[in-house]
Amino acid sequence: MALLIKNGIIGNAEKSFRGDVLVDGGKIIETGESIICFDADEIDAEGKYVLPGGVDPHTHVILRSGDNSVSDGFEAATKAALWGGTTTIVEHPGFAPAGLPLSFAVDETVKAGENASYTDFGVHLVFQRYDDAVADEISGLIGAGFATGKVYTTYDGRLTDEDVFPLMKKMVLSGGLLLYHAENNAIAGGLAAEFQNSGPVGPMAWPMSRPDYCEAEAIGRILALAKSTESRTYIVHLSTCLGLKKIIEARRGGQIVYAETCPQYLCLTENCYEKENGLDYVMAPPLRKQGDCDALWKAIGNGGIDTVGTDHCSFSRADKVRLGGENIFKSPGGIPGIETRMPIIFSEGFLKGRISLEQFVGVTSTNPARILGLREKGRIEAGADADIVIIDPHTEKVLSVETLHQKVDYTPYEGMKIRGLPTHVWLRGSPMLVNGEFIATKPSGCFVKRYL
Repeated sequence: MALLIKNGIIGNAEKSFRGDVLVDGGKIIETGESIICFDADEIDAEGKYVLPGGVDPHTHVILRSGDNSVSDGFEAATKAALWGGTTTIVEHPGFAPAGLPLSFAVDETVKAGENASYTDFGVHLVFQRYDDAVADEISGLIGAGFATGKVYTTYDGRLTDEDVFPLMKKMVLSGGLLLYHAENNAIAGGLAAEFQNSGPVGPMAWPMSRPDYCEAEAIGRILALAKSTESRTYIVHLSTCLGLKKIIEARRGGQIVYAETCPQYLCLTENCYEKENGLDYVMAPPLRKQGDCDALWKAIGNGGIDTVGTDHCSFSRADKVRLGGENIFKSPGGIPGIETRMPIIFSEGFLKGRISLEQFVGVTSTNPARILGLREKGRIEAGADADIVIIDPHTEKVLSVETLHQKVDYTPYEGMKIRGLPTHVWLRGSPMLVNGEFIATKPSGCFVKRYL
């Protein structure tokens, strides 16, 4: 049966208006100021915001690191995502065992998500090496719907400049887009070694070992390579004002550069490492200073930042304490955030006047859908998938393990009071959340092929 959402504030990245949305057959059929459909179920959204379902461009819901794994997996993580208004994620696989083909990690990720994901999902390629065998796979994988690939400039699976240059050229020819975790490995590793050689290592050593210039140097080097290969660039989890300046400079020179940040780099600072539970905030890159947070908020407001992802990676507090209690550098890195992304940005960004409604929709849904090739997602208009969230700006919540649905033993936003929560969520026209109650009885998310 058709669905008619009446009297809401319809949010799109280009323009918002008060009106109605008609849905049928999993698609948005019509939007307008006053739609009449006598055989549709009606929802009155008076005083509420009717927005495209969130698109999280950066998650790690099945990540393993050595013998440790994240706490959730596709089913639990994507169920939590829906509670927060996100209807599509794009998953970053972990590193595959050495010697296996490029296709291995994405094939395994698709298998893990099928019949287990409550949201629709895409999958990024992840590059651990670049050689003739990998080069031979790229065009076929992009043609199969894996349009984007991740490169690390740190960790054991990092690529060197000599690897990245020909990979960039190959991706340009194949129509793909490379995403970069940008940190200088020599700086991070060298400073970490110095801290560990000097004795017991507490949480404050973490941000000190990965300073802002560690990120900025890697971004600058990537952008220099991208300029020489005429390739587009996507920087994930941007955390610093210094890194942002590198991106702005490259854009002024004519380069196409997309910038992603995360709620943690907008709302939390390195002072968190001084807390008793400072281990909770081990992530790469680390939390920064208030000036960096302010610069990133400003960049969302002026279009300098394109997307807000989560880098959701729910290693438990228990594992962080067990492994990193005596040495912060042995702790697994990452924080949970798949449920809190849209509510935090809505509350701290839009409702507090830092960004407009259109900018909120842009960074949380429309832009990641457009940049990453999710052609039917990210907008409230005829022909798009009926991925829709209604947000009531009058609802409030204090974030805590008890009030959230993420399958992990802590939240880095413990005690934060937010305003504006989803009351209704539809995935391709099917109701997931109705009047604040989760009604989906089983996972119905689909793998989505992405083409740029």
